[in-house]
Amino acid sequence: MELLSLSSTEFENLTFDIVTALGLRNPVWRTPGSDKGRDIEGDYFISDLSGQYQRQKWYIECKRHSSSVDWPTVWNKISYAEAHNADILLFVTSSTLSPQALDQVEAWNSGNKKPIIRFWGAIDIYGKLNLYPQIAKKYGSKTELNSNIEVFVPSIEFLLKITNSLSPDIAEVSQERLWLLHSFSELISRRISDTSGENASYGFCFKGHAETDYFCWVDATKIKLQYFDKYSTRAILAYLFFIFKNAPIIIQETLSLIHILLPRELITSEIKHVNIISSLSNFTINIMQEKIILELTKGQENG
Repeated sequence: MELLSLSSTEFENLTFDIVTALGLRNPVWRTPGSDKGRDIEGDYFISDLSGQYQRQKWYIECKRHSSSVDWPTVWNKISYAEAHNADILLFVTSSTLSPQALDQVEAWNSGNKKPIIRFWGAIDIYGKLNLYPQIAKKYGSKTELNSNIEVFVPSIEFLLKITNSLSPDIAEVSQERLWLLHSFSELISRRISDTSGENASYGFCFKGHAETDYFCWVDATKIKLQYFDKYSTRAILAYLFFIFKNAPIIIQETLSLIHILLPRELITSEIKHVNIISSLSNFTINIMQEKIILELTKGQENG
């Protein structure tokens, strides 16, 4: 994948998916006053020798540039992060930092100041995509894997967990579990098909969500999900229906943005499952306490 072939929004979405997969908790978009784009902030927890966890507040700046990022740009972001008590400031760029910026960053970090500055260039991003090939596929990237099936290991393990929970000894299987099993197996089957044959090295082929694809328990009179991928949208709604035993409340903000209200916060395992589904979708998922935000990644509301 050529990073510059992505729009600025797509580059930010890619970064969001990577840092979430790497363990950033409570990730949210933010818009500083001097920034027209969306950047990311979140929490990362590290364990010390006593087994206790320490929270780090991370700010992440996404710079889709063809030229190097200069020191004034970096310094402007340091000032903002410092004023908001960030512990780590991570620059993610499709290029690199300028020689002056690299020198100044090294001097800043050697003075034990906060925030500590970290940097990912294009090579670092490609390395992360090889760790998470399902994200690479989502954005149409080739991977260095010997077999495409490796892309689907997390989702297949999740599917097997659902399947193994079924037993002939159970007199009656809940409708919620059956909806989840059907929709999630359908999603995996479709994504495997997307990356087979002539498409083996490239990304997923998303299919629009038609009115006939809505679940019977979803109120389709107030929402239009036609640009959200049919298979992944059905899977995320079925999963929420399964864990909460009630149909999700969906609020449509725009054709490319919806909010799903939750009766409680998701626990760690549920967040993991939601992110697995997101990695096979054409949208990003932003989990905020008792709400999930789904936003299209590639402006498909334009067709």
